[in-house]
Amino acid sequence: MSNSAVGKRIAEAQQEESCRKRKDGAATSVTVELDVLDCPVCFEPLRPPIFQCAVGHLICSSCFGKLLNPKKCHHCCCTSGYNRCHGIEKIIGSIQVPCSNTRYGCSMKTNYYERGDHETTCPHAPCFCPDTGCSFSGSTGMLQEHFIDEHKWPSTKFRYGWCFYTNIKEGIHVISGEDGQLFLLNVASEPFGCVISVFCVQPHDTDPKFRCALSFSYWKNGSYHAQSSEFQMPSMTLSDGLPRDCFLFIVPKFYLDEDSKICVTMKKASA
Repeated sequence: MSNSAVGKRIAEAQQEESCRKRKDGAATSVTVELDVLDCPVCFEPLRPPIFQCAVGHLICSSCFGKLLNPKKCHHCCCTSGYNRCHGIEKIIGSIQVPCSNTRYGCSMKTNYYERGDHETTCPHAPCFCPDTGCSFSGSTGMLQEHFIDEHKWPSTKFRYGWCFYTNIKEGIHVISGEDGQLFLLNVASEPFGCVISVFCVQPHDTDPKFRCALSFSYWKNGSYHAQSSEFQMPSMTLSDGLPRDCFLFIVPKFYLDEDSKICVTMKKASA
């Protein structure tokens, strides 16, 4: 077979493959300016049902329902009314966009108009390092590594419902659950003793899902003291640093020494 014949056969095969892919609906990458996918009235992402006037001006269903005169175009004043724009709806429904938390580890792609819904619950949304002067942000998994590797904060892994002990020393203690959930225990020194707070690090505001039980006991030279408390832990992103009004446990200075420890038990709220 001559070279020209071979070349012709290859070209035919490539054309056949291209046609086959188009018929099979294979995905093709395209570039789109995302603002053209927004309603020109409210600037929110267009989502079905979508309406257009006879000239082609678009409007989302929410804005359409608020028009004082639904027979008149909001843009060009065309009086022929609006109709469903199924073509645009099909295009809108076929466009997949990545989550804005891609750099934090999220691999989810959604319809453009559903991205906002996803990101309100995305587990990879960033939380922040509370250390003064540190601008690090990342997913809770990234944040945990940062706390331990960069700041050298002590860390403990635990099982829910099982107690563990940690020293009562000023600073932050990183606590991670068997499910990967991240917590911080903060000890702050005051003239009257140590104040202790424990909170859950999460990227979204949610109802409290975890409880913490703290207990402390002191026995020395015939003197005995014991105290305990159990409370729901608040959840936060730490975007404003460590909370200053979240002290949940106080150990009086009189009972503290270098070896003082506190018993910690983490629980799921439903347990």
